[in-house]
Amino acid sequence: MKNKILSFLIFSLIAFQGLAQKLTLDESRSLALEYNQKIKIADQMIAENESNVRFVFTQFLPNLKASGSYNYYHDIDDISLAGSFLPTANSLAEAQQGTFSGTSDVYFPGFNVEMGNIDFVSASLTLSQPIYLGGKIRSSYQMTKMGKEIAVYNRALQSSDVLLETDQAYWNLVSINEKENLAGKYVKLLSALVRDLQNAFDLEITTKNELLKAQVQLNKAKLDLFKVHNFQVLSKMSLCQVIGKDLRSEIVATDTTIAISQIAIGADYMQKALQQRPELLMLGKQVEISQEQVKHTQADYLPQLGVGASYSSISSIGDLVGSMNFLAVQANLSVPIFHWQERKHKVASARFRSKQKELEMERTRDLISLDVQQSYFKLQEAYQQIQLAKVSMDQANENLDITQNSFHEGLANTTELLDAQAFWQGAHSELIDSEINYKLKEISFLKSIGELAI
Repeated sequence: MKNKILSFLIFSLIAFQGLAQKLTLDESRSLALEYNQKIKIADQMIAENESNVRFVFTQFLPNLKASGSYNYYHDIDDISLAGSFLPTANSLAEAQQGTFSGTSDVYFPGFNVEMGNIDFVSASLTLSQPIYLGGKIRSSYQMTKMGKEIAVYNRALQSSDVLLETDQAYWNLVSINEKENLAGKYVKLLSALVRDLQNAFDLEITTKNELLKAQVQLNKAKLDLFKVHNFQVLSKMSLCQVIGKDLRSEIVATDTTIAISQIAIGADYMQKALQQRPELLMLGKQVEISQEQVKHTQADYLPQLGVGASYSSISSIGDLVGSMNFLAVQANLSVPIFHWQERKHKVASARFRSKQKELEMERTRDLISLDVQQSYFKLQEAYQQIQLAKVSMDQANENLDITQNSFHEGLANTTELLDAQAFWQGAHSELIDSEINYKLKEISFLKSIGELAI
């Protein structure tokens, strides 16, 4: 029964491993870009700004508007005027002044108008077209187009951030996998030494002290291997979080070969960064928008001209007024004349804001230049670190071979062999770290010059 259970567990483990998803770096990048909420927000911002551009463009076009109303007045009081003889005056001037001398024999019969309930309907159709608004519509249109470009640059910025995070998580997993392989080899190396020393101790060729030294080192190596296993699980979870998978998903990084080749960097890498970095491109558009904002503010104080036409129809109002239809054409001209230098102060405020944007862009250019130069130096240092790590690894391999031979010939003790094995393990670990570090510095450099993309 126990054998059946054991066989089932082994089969389940193999089946589970077979279901593990294999991911290349590019596949991980694509999944991260598809999942990341910042990218989705950036896409919505682009769509929003595209709608704004189309909306502002409609301000150039004629505006046709229809309106209508129904009016009902309930139980209006009747209008009555009693009859009387008309007054007389000695002259027209006195009559105009209200000075009357008597009463004539002309009788005004008066009248009585019954009102009751009155209702009527009115409708109008109005067409308006702006002719000149001081350039306000044009500046608004230019600003919305620049806003769309900023949204596109923001999307590129968010994408580069996501790619950097994805690459770091991916190569960290590759590094941990390499460390796991190395830790396993180190455990096997120490296990073989412990067996040899155990055999030698059983034959009374070596002392118990020599055997204990190797066993202590083996126990430490096993603990380190256990820690690496835990780090491996955490690294997988970290990558799953970036690419939008369940944290418990089993994934395998297939790009395990850390290909190191010193990338060709042209002398114009600084210029590329200043031309390609999304942050600078966004700030450049913000400066242009602030300049257009000055024009937009000035437009409020320039003459504004618009024309329009309207056609209206009113139904009859009871027995008082018959139905009416009329056509009207208008031209409206507004010219600001004086308002206590309001224009001067408001335009000056807009210019100061524009200058702030220009200064902010200059400061950002300096910071980006510094960031690019630091990334360049770190990349060069990382490459040199690999070369030195390779030399150290070759020396560690040679030292281990010599020490093992000397140990078997009785010319080296256990401590010397353990030191040689630890040096070998450390040199290989340092090479893995330096290679991964170079990949990460390479990614950071490409991002710093605006060239990190799928």
